[in-house]
Amino acid sequence: KGQLAIVTDEGVTFKSHLNGDKHLFTPESSMEAQWKLGADMIFAFDECTSPAADYDYQKSAMDRTHRWALRSLNRVNELRKDSPSVPKEYPRFLFAVVQGGRHQDLREESAKTLGEMGFDGYGIGGSFDKEDIGSAVGWVNKILPEEKPRHLLGIGEPLDNLDASIEGSDT
Repeated sequence: KGQLAIVTDEGVTFKSHLNGDKHLFTPESSMEAQWKLGADMIFAFDECTSPAADYDYQKSAMDRTHRWALRSLNRVNELRKDSPSVPKEYPRFLFAVVQGGRHQDLREESAKTLGEMGFDGYGIGGSFDKEDIGSAVGWVNKILPEEKPRHLLGIGEPLDNLDASIEGSDT
């Protein structure tokens, strides 16, 4: 009660703070919105949890993110087939988002699972404290495909870029 967003395996239902209307966002609708905007970097639908979420919820959210990633990949592949007018010199890249909170085993599992799905690149999602960024980035970049770009999401300070690049992130 009182929540503005409800997460289910189908997607996320948001309740408008303006008029109370409900809106369902799914991996498919998210891909369509990003595609219509003409985004160069499209990010697969994911669930970024609170750093305070317990291990079981982090695992559940990570597993959901993997299922959503596959749905996102399938929808973008359909959009690519249906949009032959997208110039080859300006491709649209789909990035999966590695999750797992502050748990090394979950982060590594997420990197392995998503790394095998064939995305164009990888975003390294949040849900860690500032002190955890370097180690979490290092864990996943040892596993993610080296030939694919790796982008740190949710940075807030210039030194975060330096720490991420030292640990193998490209952007």
